Amino acid sequence: MTLDSGRYRIHNAGQPVGRARTEVFDLSPKTVFARTDDENAVWIVEALPGGRHRLYAKHAPTAVEGDEPAGPLVALLVHQEDAEEWELTPVDGTVDGYEVRSRRGVVWLAPADGEHGRIEVLPALDSLDRSTFVFERVDR
Repeated sequence: MTLDSGRYRIHNAGQPVGRARTEVFDLSPKTVFARTDDENAVWIVEALPGGRHRLYAKHAPTAVEGDEPAGPLVALLVHQEDAEEWELTPVDGTVDGYEVRSRRGVVWLAPADGEHGRIEVLPALDSLDRSTFVFERVDR
């Protein structure tokens, strides 16, 4: 399944997902948080061929920080060519709920129970609890 390109709010456990409202003023990658303090965080979803998507937080494409396939989810202000292409898999029993996965076999994982913390991108192991992210379209 694929989402159409557009503007969305992303939630996990009822809490907004996004970059912090205020950040260090430099060009370093910016951390993406569950339960961000930016209550109006809006994402841009860019639908790509083959059911893939680019996901932009504050207009910056997202990727895993560093060279490893796993690590914190960040928004890239420079080196945007390193942005990840994400697959969104619908989660049964939810409305607009998706698991976010890369082609490298890693998934977004949020802190438990809607706590504030960074989104981690970790290998999709059967034993891990999966995080569901709700995509709410805001530009219709």
